[in-house]
Amino acid sequence: MGGFIEMQQLHDELLTHLITTLTPGQMKQLEPHLAPLIQNAAQAVAEDLIAYAYRDPASRGRGELILESYASFKAVLFYRLAHLVWNFPDPAQGEFSRMALMLSNQGKILSGAEIHPAARIGRRFVLDHGYGTVIGETCVIGNDCYILCGVTLGARGIANNPDGKRHPRLGNNVEVGAGARVLGYVSIGDNVFISPSCVITQDVPAGTKVKVVNQIQLQKNDESDHSNYLGAFALDERLHVVGEVSAGHKVTVLDADFHPLQGLMLEPTVKERHHLQFRLRRLGTGEQLPRLPLNLKVCGPEFEITLLSPPGLSAMVRHLLQASPLIVGG
Repeated sequence: MGGFIEMQQLHDELLTHLITTLTPGQMKQLEPHLAPLIQNAAQAVAEDLIAYAYRDPASRGRGELILESYASFKAVLFYRLAHLVWNFPDPAQGEFSRMALMLSNQGKILSGAEIHPAARIGRRFVLDHGYGTVIGETCVIGNDCYILCGVTLGARGIANNPDGKRHPRLGNNVEVGAGARVLGYVSIGDNVFISPSCVITQDVPAGTKVKVVNQIQLQKNDESDHSNYLGAFALDERLHVVGEVSAGHKVTVLDADFHPLQGLMLEPTVKERHHLQFRLRRLGTGEQLPRLPLNLKVCGPEFEITLLSPPGLSAMVRHLLQASPLIVGG
């Protein structure tokens, strides 16, 4: 990779950022930890630079260009320093945590992206055009993740959020498009692609793509290139699936953990191109209520898509499983 920087240059860059951000007194307190801090941060930042240069065609593979002129990379660089300082043993009344927050804030000022120093981010992290991105305190991000601008990895509430784990966990090789919001203590599996402007509040299984089409959030596996409209809803005691569907497609109700719901059968009542309709039958008595919300998987020869929490589905199934009749919809 042409034009990449030397490690000594990277060491000097990191030391300069420490000196210009922290006070002389803080630098003196940091002095016993300085050598391992610079060395460990430089190793992590070097991997981030290589990943950025490899995955961003605009950089033409020039690591020194990214380091010197890419504002979004400043947030990652300062995060690497801040995270290491945050985790130092801190007998001095929280002084290291104050230093870490100062470093994190400097990265925010230079880049427009805010990464809490306590967040845990894996190797080879790329924050591309990261202005407006927020990564919360209890976030965990795996290796080889790629995040764009305006992304929020935040808590589900606005004010007065509880302590503890309240931010998302992202697996390895997750890509998050511009403007997406992943909210709450949800788990995003490995190799997930989240399209721009999605709002994610539920777990996403590994190997799926998530997108928003006409306010319907869709999930599909990586092998599918199917991009036409598909939606579902429960109305008048029937389940309706509309869009690019046909009689040959298989429809399955999934619980909140994306497992097929046992004890429930979908009886087709309408089979038309672009419209499938089902009556729900309970196959036995004493079925326990599944963990909500419920989801719907639609499978065909050319695609497999999971529709998250179609409107009315959870309420209809809950009513069916609690009621004495074995059929909903007559």
